[in-house]
Amino acid sequence: MYPNTQSSINYTKVFLVLSTLFLMWGFITVLNFSLIEELRDVFKLSFYESLSINLALYATYFVIALPAGYLINIVGFRKGIIIGAGLASFGCFLFYPAAESNSFVKLLMALFVLGAGFTFLQVASNPYVALLGMRGKGAAKLSFIQAFNSFGTFLAPLLAGGLFLSISGLDPATIVAMTPEQIMEHKILMVQVPYLVFGSIWFLLMLIVVLSELPKVHIEDQTPLIRPNEKEPRKYIFQYPQVVNGAITLFLYVGAEVSLAYYISEKGVSLIPYYWGLALLGRFVGAGLLFVATSPRKLMKLSGSTAVFLLLVYLIVNNNEKHIVTQTVDPALYLLVLIGLCNSIVWPTVFTMGIDGMGKYAVKASGVLVMSVFGGAVVPLLFVYLLTDYSIISAFPVLLLAYSVLIWFGTKGSVYEKRNNFY
Repeated sequence: MYPNTQSSINYTKVFLVLSTLFLMWGFITVLNFSLIEELRDVFKLSFYESLSINLALYATYFVIALPAGYLINIVGFRKGIIIGAGLASFGCFLFYPAAESNSFVKLLMALFVLGAGFTFLQVASNPYVALLGMRGKGAAKLSFIQAFNSFGTFLAPLLAGGLFLSISGLDPATIVAMTPEQIMEHKILMVQVPYLVFGSIWFLLMLIVVLSELPKVHIEDQTPLIRPNEKEPRKYIFQYPQVVNGAITLFLYVGAEVSLAYYISEKGVSLIPYYWGLALLGRFVGAGLLFVATSPRKLMKLSGSTAVFLLLVYLIVNNNEKHIVTQTVDPALYLLVLIGLCNSIVWPTVFTMGIDGMGKYAVKASGVLVMSVFGGAVVPLLFVYLLTDYSIISAFPVLLLAYSVLIWFGTKGSVYEKRNNFY
């Protein structure tokens, strides 16, 4: 057991602050997808340039995660969260001048700063939640907090399609009377207004964390759990198999999750809220199951196996599809929507298994695991390329591989030493 907190801590207050942070970055991550058409028009982007919006945001995790881990290891979890919220606020504000000048370079800069903020938040908040209190309930706590991240992803498409249209003056009642120039002006507002609001919210959240007394989690003296017969301590973070295997699993999983979201939005955009909504429901249910002492590994294997089954059935039904076509919603698409439920517990369980037993190296391990979010940029590019240039038969094996690796991680990849493993 890793004793790290006092029994007098007000966990309700702590989790209220953290859940708000998780909700906001889930919201803004999906907002970028929801506003993709407006961003494409405002910045006059080609199809592949618009895909680079996703690439820029996720690539930041790859570049920033390890340095963030080393810095947070020095300044502590609380200051790491403050840095992340501050960068997220600044990144949101940068969208205003970027949209005003129609500068694609400024857009990428805004996305990079925003992504850097999210990276600091991920590297600091995830292990903080998992390690706060009882170590054995880390997956349950993280699943519960991540549910608020899913709540943000669920709300984003709904607001982007309704509230933001009204705020920017692009509702159907007024748009028919506008000239092309007026429509463009309002589209610029539709990019600027949301990010100004979110920049202000992130700034307030940063102040809340600054003024709050988040309890400290002491891991600096905790020795990593290693094989009893090892003669020399391991010198590098990549020598711990649960970290490396967890990073590979998350790389493929995040990529598969984003690829499915893209595919569903192209085939039946009305189903996207259900895809994210099931992830939200699953995280609350998963948190409850994990609190009751259900094994995280069993849930991983069940989720991965169910996702593989649903993908195979969909592939059999739609094996003649050659490319993405917007059409009437295919009933078989609901099979892919159900994978949102399978996705719900993947991040909290894999992440918790990845840092399990890492002791004083937990933050550095977190940096490696968060770096793997880059899969959300790489895998969708490969998936879309195979789908559009070849066929669904060529593209879907990428998704099948991702969920098969999840099954492997739950079965073997996360077990670094049975007698030392907590779960």
